[in-house]
Amino acid sequence: MAFVPTVSSLLVVFLLGVCIQLDGAQYVPGARCICPGTIMHTSETIVDFEIIEKTFYCDKIEVIVTLEEDGAKRCLNPEGQKGRFFIQCWNKINKDGKQKKRCLKKKKE
Repeated sequence: MAFVPTVSSLLVVFLLGVCIQLDGAQYVPGARCICPGTIMHTSETIVDFEIIEKTFYCDKIEVIVTLEEDGAKRCLNPEGQKGRFFIQCWNKINKDGKQKKRCLKKKKE
């Protein structure tokens, strides 16, 4: 009969461990953003950009630019001058990826 209380207590400990694991796996705002950090400015030539709207996984707008020199991608601060420019231009072209070049031409001027 001593076996039943031991099994019951082990089951309780196991279920408690599962609950703790599930609690630790909850969504944390901003934890799944593509850009872990951002830069305010780049003097390098930008050949492409991507605007990622707020999502369930990331609570901020992300601005990712591709640089001409080495094709590297950099994350611009969406509140910085260049970041705001790309967001505003993206909205002006109605988020049409085919018209991105218009935003890139404006930035070169």
